[in-house]
Amino acid sequence: MYISLYRKYRPQTFSDMVGQSAAVSVLQESLRESKLGHAYLFSGQRGCGKTSAARLVAKTLNCSNLTKEHEPCGKCSNCKSITLGEHLDVIEIDGASNRGINEIRDLKTHVNLKPLSASNKVYIIDEVHMLTEAAFNALLKTLEEPPRNVFFLLATTEPYKVPVTIRSRCQHIPFRRISILDMVERISYVCDCEKVFYEKEAVWEIARQADGALRDALSLSEQAIALGKGKLSVESVNDLTGGSSRTELEKWISTLRVDPGSANVILNKMLSAGMSSESFCESLFAIFRDLWVYCLWGERVLEALEISETGQKFLKEEATKWAPEKLKAVCFFCNSLLPRTRYGLRMEVFSGLIMLKLTEIFSGTQTVQTEKHVIPIRAGQTNIPLQKPTAKTENLSPQVIVKNKSFDQTLNTIKKDTVTTAFSNSDTDKFIESNTDITKICLDLGDNEFSSLISKLSTKKLLIAAALIDGSIMSNDENWELTYPNECLSKSIMSVPNNKSILSKAIFEVWGKKAPEQQHSEASATRIGKTVKQKISATAEVTNSSDTKTGTAVANSPNRILKLLGAEVLYVQEAYEEDETNLLDCNGERNE
Repeated sequence: MYISLYRKYRPQTFSDMVGQSAAVSVLQESLRESKLGHAYLFSGQRGCGKTSAARLVAKTLNCSNLTKEHEPCGKCSNCKSITLGEHLDVIEIDGASNRGINEIRDLKTHVNLKPLSASNKVYIIDEVHMLTEAAFNALLKTLEEPPRNVFFLLATTEPYKVPVTIRSRCQHIPFRRISILDMVERISYVCDCEKVFYEKEAVWEIARQADGALRDALSLSEQAIALGKGKLSVESVNDLTGGSSRTELEKWISTLRVDPGSANVILNKMLSAGMSSESFCESLFAIFRDLWVYCLWGERVLEALEISETGQKFLKEEATKWAPEKLKAVCFFCNSLLPRTRYGLRMEVFSGLIMLKLTEIFSGTQTVQTEKHVIPIRAGQTNIPLQKPTAKTENLSPQVIVKNKSFDQTLNTIKKDTVTTAFSNSDTDKFIESNTDITKICLDLGDNEFSSLISKLSTKKLLIAAALIDGSIMSNDENWELTYPNECLSKSIMSVPNNKSILSKAIFEVWGKKAPEQQHSEASATRIGKTVKQKISATAEVTNSSDTKTGTAVANSPNRILKLLGAEVLYVQEAYEEDETNLLDCNGERNE
């Protein structure tokens, strides 16, 4: 009967293990000194050698003729039966199909029985994270204090799903992702043993496609050999992968730089041949990342990139023809497009997006700043061009602009009388959730007008600073105006009169500027943002308050509105609350 390559060339000794020197050394030394623990947890991605290592430990424990290197001989009856999976004292359990408490009860019943033909009994539980909670609890005591000649070897691809009570009773040995170089050597060795002609570039491409799993690499090699009629060639690998090999994409990139029209035809042919948009996007990102890294640091990074001689030649020839800023912009574009490919994109839409964006970047019509990613500017940097005012506020003289394009950026400072700021969402969470020292925040922001504005807001009012997301503060000699390009949550937050009043006071104290009269007239009819307003039920109508001092809009049932709004409203402030510092969260609970 024919045996698959990954089964035929499964490691039979510790020296055959590929890319797991640390894990193998720990196990070999423990076996050599007879200090092997009673339970081990092997973790790592698929195809990295966890089960093979467990079988080698079982062989070494029961081999009757160990070699001088303390390796199993592979010739005695115990070694042969363990290799075939027929040994009665080496029990392999599939945790995915034997996950219940009844299977663990059977294990506990037989664990105290003496070995039948070997000196030690070994339990190998694969995919152990699939066991139920009850099964784990039933295994605890047996796993902690098994009989003297019983060993447990647990294997999992998701160690975080194994209860900590189990992990604490085992010695955890993580298995690493197998490197591309190690897989190239192993695939070449297997081809030599099988007397199969192979092209070096084809072996490299299979190693890249395997993504760190040697079993997948051998399975792909077996399919490519069958497709190539007994030969492992680049052509057969391209046919197998749908033309998404690195070599083909490198040729396509070179063509795109010189002749975009021909590149468009080639792209459609590759997609029609079966290449998935996801694999294309991932491979394209990897190539442009390598080009970007090589442009910055040269040949010293080639070893870290793990690419073939053909790939190194491509980098050396192409790197001089690309600007690092454009390469970085392409990487950002691929990163933003990749999540959409996983949900499915029509071939025409995907190819159109690729060609549209890449031709824009290469021709120089696309700026270095991408749609969602802005190259950060360090605090204190000057001579940065001022952003053009929006059409709504073109009549104002832009002396002071506070523009928060994204919370993914650090603070930017522009000259003496101009401020441009950007925050991070994660930073905002830390500000709001923790009792932040306002003095330290201002020191981090630097000595500028915006830090002075922040210092006027207490820690509990940092939400107002966060609400400047996607907003601009435009000012002339006397007045200021806060604008937003579209309806958003930040605009809804700042539509609350108390929040607007707090911001107005702070701006007046810092810059001596008042809000325009139209802002005061709008305060009499406060509204919640468009997208949020649509979710409010007709039974929870917002009516105007009779309080002429504040002129605010008060909801008949604030708690009901908060529940209806759901997760879209993070914080709102009660309009009828006299204390301006008290905020309500989305559950209607007051933040102290």
